Amino acid sequence: LPVFFCYVARLALPGPSHPVSPCMLLLSGLWVAWRHRFSLPGLALGLLAVFGGAFFLAAYLLIVSLQVKGNLQALLLGNARS
Repeated sequence: LPVFFCYVARLALPGPSHPVSPCMLLLSGLWVAWRHRFSLPGLALGLLAVFGGAFFLAAYLLIVSLQVKGNLQALLLGNARS
């Protein structure tokens, strides 16, 4: 635990600089844009997913899951594909 606080104090967390993090961000942005059929709003939401990270994706998934009333197929594929 002291090692974690040492990283926080230096503002140098090693996790976000790992190569998996940008891949996850790009994949989530591509998925959001694909879910919206690469329309202009979908591309804008995809960019928000890439730059907003987990904060955007958590809010997006919460809002969309409420809109589709928990239908996992509609959540993952979008309303047009489900």
